[in-house]
Amino acid sequence: MYYDVVIVGAGPGGAIAAKTLDDSNLSVCLIDAKTREKIGEKVCGDAVGKEFFDFLHEKINLEYPDEEVKDRIDGIKVFSPDRKTVFDVETKEGGYMLDRPKFGQHLLRQLKNICLMDNIKFTDFYEKGIIVERKENGVKNEKIECKIVIDASGFNAVVRKRTNNNNNAALLMEKDIAQNDIAICYREIRKYKFEDPHHCHIYLSRKFSPGGYLWEFPEGEHLNVGLGVLYPSVPKKQYDEYVKFRGEKFLNSEIINAGGGISPTRRPVDSLVAMQNGMGIMLVGDAACQVNPIHGGGIGQAMRAGYFAGMAIKKIYERNGREGIGKISLNDLWEYNSYYMQNYGGTIASLDLFRIFLQNLSDEEVNSGMSSGMIKEDDLIKISEGEEINLSIAEKIMRLSKGLSTLSTAKKLAYTVKKMKEIKELYKNYQSHEKFFEWKENVERIYEDLRKHI
Repeated sequence: MYYDVVIVGAGPGGAIAAKTLDDSNLSVCLIDAKTREKIGEKVCGDAVGKEFFDFLHEKINLEYPDEEVKDRIDGIKVFSPDRKTVFDVETKEGGYMLDRPKFGQHLLRQLKNICLMDNIKFTDFYEKGIIVERKENGVKNEKIECKIVIDASGFNAVVRKRTNNNNNAALLMEKDIAQNDIAICYREIRKYKFEDPHHCHIYLSRKFSPGGYLWEFPEGEHLNVGLGVLYPSVPKKQYDEYVKFRGEKFLNSEIINAGGGISPTRRPVDSLVAMQNGMGIMLVGDAACQVNPIHGGGIGQAMRAGYFAGMAIKKIYERNGREGIGKISLNDLWEYNSYYMQNYGGTIASLDLFRIFLQNLSDEEVNSGMSSGMIKEDDLIKISEGEEINLSIAEKIMRLSKGLSTLSTAKKLAYTVKKMKEIKELYKNYQSHEKFFEWKENVERIYEDLRKHI
């Protein structure tokens, strides 16, 4: 069988890529290892900003979620480790707490001209396409000929990891993610009426979530509560300690659902595209590390990236016709790379540097920094919206005076802000594939400099 485009993974990123291509006259196949009715089931925080839906409704007439929404959110409250200082980060448009299984089905229902193959998994490439295994009957080595493969398979990144490193085009794309860029999560849905029904709560605490954070997100009559920790910490063990700390009422609340997962917490993979056996390879969502490194949110990021990947393919088709799809090149694919990195990659990379700064602070330093005003509520608002923190000389002196007990922390913050600006500028000047490795070296140098100074 033949398809112009095969999308591996029917989660939010893959489904939106398919939705974007739905009216393109290209033959598109969306495959997923889950059965159709299970698509959408995943352990995560379930929160997504409304602005992502506004954007996609305008661009591809994506229907807003309705019965798939468990709760509507006005903003996020960030608590210091001692819980004495709270930063209220209101969002411009608000957000949703989604029923993930229902939302997954909501996205599938909007695909009119896409072939969906469920209960089927990608296993490898062959010279003209991909090899899959049908799980229901055990048929292996079934071949699907195609010209473009979008990897939207989540953190496992089954396509990315199979991309051969036998030429420079493939070397563009990292296969493996460093352990210190991975969060291991555990989450429960509990029958518990949250006292703050329109805010997501995030708790900073090295004691309970080393290298990560705790969350409590309202979902109507239920509470989505969990934590993410850096490898090799054990999230369930840390979570059980937190439940005891939370008190008897919470401890005795009914557990509706529980499970764990893995999420990347870093900048996007440095190249989102590569070539394999003459096929174009594109990455979307967790497979591309397109997440918010501070809180791990990836639903909206994946959907937006799925749209841009789909649009890049449509432009190739509109420019060169089906023959152009058949003769696709790295230059053709690079438009997705350039647009995404220049417009969104720099924001995620700057958030990643701020994550590294936070992970190197003790609970006492965070308590002091938040309570003294050395780290401000406005800083988090600007960072969350992708804006720069601009510290004048007077502002630096004022913050240093407020945080004399943690003078070294204030210096680290100022240095981190400097590096955040540098990396955003570097991403605005994302290079062609001929100059890619030089650009990548400059990115890695900024990371090395930051780690040396904090």
